[in-house]
Amino acid sequence: MNAGVEMRHISKRFDAVQALSNVSLDLRPGEVHTVAGENGSGKSTLLKILGGVIRPDKGEILVAGATKEFHSVRDAMRYGVTMVSQELSLIPNLGIAENIFIGHNQSRNKFGIDWKDTDRRALEILERLNISVDPRREVSTLPQHEQQLVEIARALSFNAKVLLLDEPTSSLAPNEVEALFKVVRQLREDGVAVVLITHRMSEMLEISDRFTVLRDGKFIDTSDRSGIDENWLIERMVINKPKASARRNYSAVGKRPVLEVKGLSDRAGAYRDISFEVREGEIVGLAGLAGAGRTELVETLSGVRQRKAGSVFINGRKAGNNSRTALASGIALVPDDRREKSTIHEMSVRDNLMLSQHKFELKHRSKRNEERIVGNWIDKFSIKASGADALIKSLSGGNQQKVVIARCLQTNPKILILDEATRGVDLGAKAEIYEILRKLADEGLSILLVSSEISEIFEISDRILVMHAGELSANLDRSKTSEAEVVAAATGVK
Repeated sequence: MNAGVEMRHISKRFDAVQALSNVSLDLRPGEVHTVAGENGSGKSTLLKILGGVIRPDKGEILVAGATKEFHSVRDAMRYGVTMVSQELSLIPNLGIAENIFIGHNQSRNKFGIDWKDTDRRALEILERLNISVDPRREVSTLPQHEQQLVEIARALSFNAKVLLLDEPTSSLAPNEVEALFKVVRQLREDGVAVVLITHRMSEMLEISDRFTVLRDGKFIDTSDRSGIDENWLIERMVINKPKASARRNYSAVGKRPVLEVKGLSDRAGAYRDISFEVREGEIVGLAGLAGAGRTELVETLSGVRQRKAGSVFINGRKAGNNSRTALASGIALVPDDRREKSTIHEMSVRDNLMLSQHKFELKHRSKRNEERIVGNWIDKFSIKASGADALIKSLSGGNQQKVVIARCLQTNPKILILDEATRGVDLGAKAEIYEILRKLADEGLSILLVSSEISEIFEISDRILVMHAGELSANLDRSKTSEAEVVAAATGVK
């Protein structure tokens, strides 16, 4: 296929995680190609390699049949490949034309930048995208979907032949999505190859000419649009894999509700009108795809984010609305990012574990008492470290996570919330964390577990909640459901 771009036998590993293994992808001019798969399937990693953001461990990229090395984003752009990520890279306080041409291809005259010619050229690109706007208007004044189109205009200023769109619709309203898709269709007419990642099944089926499905970093299947439907995609995304055998048979029938959430919405609009409950000793899995609102929901429950509406109750009593009062109400959160939100890497295991003892000033802390507490948790959770004074960054990801869980348990929570508890953790440590959670639940602790891995949700949960586009789309008994049903609910299939 000499006219397009190919990726051949691409592999990429991040520490213990094999993100991609021998994946190939071919892109054709004038085609919208969706890369589909669950969270963790390797979609974004594949696009970042093609966009020059990261380099593969193995494999090659061909442009018009010739092998090319993409050492950087600039290299990719030089060969006509430009990526537009979910996190826009525009500079808000600069004008549209400035953002489109910043750092490259700027018109100049004897006085410096020729702004008149820059504005003219920006208008030409904007008109190609059917955008009618003053090129000198400040980007921060534009609505989200128009900022997305300016980002695409910037890509076209590099004469993009391949446009990579990673979750471009995640924060857009339906009418804004349609405006974006109108532009995508125009680019297809112009011969641009568009690669799309979206977690919304309806969008995949509406806009795509071809599909490639990844699962666990491996290529599963590819097909043209003809004959493709929701079932074809779901079957390949989960490969009809049987549910993990249940290691815990727990019924919450007759048990009192510990956590009750009623009509909860957050101020940022990430989710709306969420209601559910978690009962005593129950492990509830919270599934959903990126952008569904799961992390925002649990951060609101723990007081990190502010509520717009709704109430949260712990054992029938209204819970606090900030981090300190939520913690005092009995809500403990293990966040989704260990390095940024959970641990202080330059501190020891001991100091990280004792961070929950915020009520004690340093001068009133008992060294002997700390030794006892830290030693007990290290023994109880089999935390592998050279000692309590070892820097936490010297521990494996799984052992760091055990420290964070132990710290949360010191607050005597009524409900333990874990957001991506096993992200970046090897299989052995995963099994250990699962066993810890089962034992805690058997002792009566209620647990809410957010995970992007459906296999993990089935492994550990008694019941499964599913979110899609900021709404609760399903409430399922794990023993009576399948992975395909969860994927369907997560992608908006009714």
